[in-house]
Amino acid sequence: MKYAVIGNPIDHSLSPAMHNANFEALHDEDASYEAIDIPQEKFHLIKEIITEKGIEAFNVTIPHKENIIPYLDEIDSQSETVGAVNTVKIVNDKWIGYNTDGIGYVTGLKQVYPDLEHAYILMLGAGGASKGIANELTKYVQPKLTVANRTMSRFDNWNLDINKISLTDAESALSEFDIIINTTPAGMKSNKEIPINLDNLAEHTLVSDIVYIPFKTPILEKAEENGNPIHNGLDMFVYQGAESFKIWTGKMPNIKVMKEAVLKRL
Repeated sequence: MKYAVIGNPIDHSLSPAMHNANFEALHDEDASYEAIDIPQEKFHLIKEIITEKGIEAFNVTIPHKENIIPYLDEIDSQSETVGAVNTVKIVNDKWIGYNTDGIGYVTGLKQVYPDLEHAYILMLGAGGASKGIANELTKYVQPKLTVANRTMSRFDNWNLDINKISLTDAESALSEFDIIINTTPAGMKSNKEIPINLDNLAEHTLVSDIVYIPFKTPILEKAEENGNPIHNGLDMFVYQGAESFKIWTGKMPNIKVMKEAVLKRL
């Protein structure tokens, strides 16, 4: 089986290292996984590119998670809610889309915060990643989720039963939350911004970020300085990949090996 991840740019992706390490651990010598760079202007050729390379299943990353949807024959309920797809399986020439980002993040979060059911959670940002995670969290968490965003109009297409507040309101209410999750781009790459002032943070609050490059984003560094427990996006990356593998093969992946392969590259 030939697998791939598509995106643009894609040379930084650790997905090939992670998945190929898993194939090796499972002694699946016929499986391979590659990264395919597809610029926006060539995305209309996606069917031809995938067919020509003999790819039978693939992941989708930025900026194509929404672009891919018109080319799919079917999408799962999570993809429909989020409006984005990160996993595609091809069955008898039928392209089926899934979104494993939400379940990947929540599975990782449960490793560091087992009592998720009773947690009061604040999410920062109302983009696609936030929506996917919120949709998954509502399946486990009893208190109503709170999501904060700078512009409230971003919630216009949200149909989830959540508390929607501004970042300013979130800052004054920080001490009420057990977990704070940053899903904004703040802290990625050379961006040193912190999306919210952490002065009102309670001592016990876990601060999490969906980013894992850098390993500690500015918000995590600041929280750690305060003495708070922190959690980055590495688990989300590994578990979303593991979920993709399960969808493609129906088998259980070697998650330990997958995580080790990513940490080795980092």
